[in-house]
Order: sequence, then structure tokens, then C-alpha cells
Amino acid sequence: MFHLPGIRSGFLLLILFFAAVSIFGAEYPAWILLEKGRSSLAQKNLPEALDYLLDAVELQREYPEAEFWLGRVYEAQGQIILAEEQYRRAIELAIYLRVPQDLTLIQYRLARLLLNQGQERALEAESILYGIANSGGASSRSGILLEHQYIARLTEGGIDELVFLYRDDLGGSLEARKLLGEIAWKRGNYRSALLHSMRAALSILTTAAERYRSMHSDWRFDIDAAKDVQNPDRDVRFPGRSDGAGRLIMLAYEEDGPLVEWMEAAGLWPVLYLLSVSLYAEGFENIAASIWELMVVRDSPGGTHSPRIQAGHWGVLAGEQLKRPFISADSLSP
Repeated sequence: MFHLPGIRSGFLLLILFFAAVSIFGAEYPAWILLEKGRSSLAQKNLPEALDYLLDAVELQREYPEAEFWLGRVYEAQGQIILAEEQYRRAIELAIYLRVPQDLTLIQYRLARLLLNQGQERALEAESILYGIANSGGASSRSGILLEHQYIARLTEGGIDELVFLYRDDLGGSLEARKLLGEIAWKRGNYRSALLHSMRAALSILTTAAERYRSMHSDWRFDIDAAKDVQNPDRDVRFPGRSDGAGRLIMLAYEEDGPLVEWMEAAGLWPVLYLLSVSLYAEGFENIAASIWELMVVRDSPGGTHSPRIQAGHWGVLAGEQLKRPFISADSLSP
């Protein structure tokens, strides 16, 4: 057996080092203080998390990650003003982020904080969210033209035809679209709510379709053998409204737990519901009803229906809409 000189003494020194820094927390490197602060926050030990993160920002002056998590601690303590200051500080230092994409996460946190502080702050939050959405080309001429095409396909042919013809992964701007849709609905701006919820729904279904296709190479978006032969370059076909998006969603629930977990975290059901009521409010009753049908289970052909278990509360609301459609001011519920 080989014996390396100094290993035992080196190990002893390492133990002594960590024993020392457990007493003198500020002697930790800043990144360790950050991780300890995040861990303490996860364990709901807010005083300890605060101490670690304050030490981190004192030790490293330009540390946006630590500034952000310090804001998270303040927010958890109910110190909203201090939390806002920290989020803004983190955004100002965004150039130093180790992962540049984390800027979007910080912006989302600030926007959500502002949304609950009155109309003027909500307008600022909306501006932040539009900035995130526009970073994906939402305000470009080509982006606007594409959205008009999406709207035409959806309102003329339904959600199956939209997913049949288009794929659109919003990436980091998905959450912005969802929030902007909710804001628009509460203001009674149903056209804008329709636009944002449509983009969000298409993005979620795009991810679902691409994920399922990657795992099942022979899968098509509603197989139509005759049309597949005529159009071998396409990987999506659908014969009508009876399956399509609804079948894709159920396939995920039957076979792909991680995909289902992601879809639910992404807001599949509330997004579909907001899309449906926005369509109804804009006068597209039949298309709205076709989406409500995705969220319920028919007990008998042409008879009664029950909420789809997977859709939860949103399935209950969809069932109520199918009985007697309604629009509720400032709310998605009756």
C-alpha cells in the first residue's frame, strides 16, 4: 500500500480550518457564505440566512447573486422595501452575474413584488415583464406578424390547428406572457389576454410535443396515415378536433411523469383556462368551448360532464363555463 506524506496532517489542517470558520463566519469565501445563506433560507432559519448573506455582500462588493438572495430573505421577513432595494441592486450588478440568464429570474422576482403594491407599482412591473417578453423578439415586425397568424389559426380552426401548424418555445419569457395575460384580463383587456395566453399555451404544448416526439420517434400529432404519406417532411398531422392537444396532454399524463411535472409547474391548466375565457370574451364561443372540453370528461355523449382530475380547480371552472358561460370582472372565477 502506498502512503502519501503529509496527507494525514493536511486533513487535520482542513478540519481545523472549517472549525475556525464555523466560529468566525466572515472568514468563509463569499461563495460559501452565499450557499450557506441559501441553505438557511430553505430551512426557514431567516436570522442565520441574513447573517451569512450580509457577510457575503460585505466580503465581495460586486456580488449580484448574494444581493438577490439577501432580498429573498428580506421578502420572507415581510420587509418589502428592503427586498425591493436588494433586487434592484442585483439588477444593477447584473454584468457580474456568473450565469447571465439569472438576470431574468431577478427581474421576475422584482416584478412579482411590485404587482402587489398598488396601480403605479403594477405599471412598473408590467413594464419589466414587457421587457422580458420583448427580449424574445415579441415587438419585432416579424414577431407581430407571426402573432397575427397564430390568432387567425386559433380563432378559425381551434387549438389543434394552431399546434399542428406552429411550434413556438418562449423559453425564459414564458412566465412573462402568463403574468401579462393575467394582468390584461383583470383590466378587461381581453384581446391582450388572448394574445399572451395563446403564446403561453402554444409554448407549453410545443415543449410537450417535442419532448414526446424525442422519446417516441414514430409519434405524430394525431396520426393521419394518408396525409403523412403525402407530406413525409412534417411530423404533425391531425384529422380533426376530437384528439390533438387533448390527446397529447393525456399521453404525457399516462407515460411521462417528469413532463407532467414540468407542464403543471409551467401553468398548463390555468393558461388554457385563461385562453378559453379570453376567446369567449372576444366572441369566439365555439373555440372557447373546445378548450373547456379539454379540461373535463364527458360522462356520456352529449350528456353531463365532470372536471378532469388533472385540471383540478380549472377543470371545475371549465365545467361551469360549459353549463353557462360567464365573464367575471377582475377575476377568472365566478
